[in-house]
Amino acid sequence: MNIVEVQAGNIKQWVADLLKAGKFILLSTISGYQEGENICILYHFLTKDGEQDVKVSIPLSNPKIDSISPVLIGAVLYEREIQDLLGVAFDGIVDGRRLILPEQWPEGVYPLRKEYPATRPEEAK
Repeated sequence: MNIVEVQAGNIKQWVADLLKAGKFILLSTISGYQEGENICILYHFLTKDGEQDVKVSIPLSNPKIDSISPVLIGAVLYEREIQDLLGVAFDGIVDGRRLILPEQWPEGVYPLRKEYPATRPEEAK
């Protein structure tokens, strides 16, 4: 696995450059997880050179990052999922509606964050 770390402010341009270089084949998924006081987002690409994973770390205290959906529309569903489950705000996302969680889900409760209690949503405050 080939992992490249990119600064959060550069991810949109990094993806645009990948597309411009003609190496892009497929965005297989975007995944995320909490690591200490950061949220890590992994972009999983298939390129003409093989698999390419890109890691971006953002602070848990301000979980915001540019959306790559304006340059790669297929990213929107993955970003919406991470938005719901980890509470990451994707600036410029093409469609920021909830994807996974029901509309009545409490604001500020993100099930994939480590502080999320193992209870029913209505009990999590």
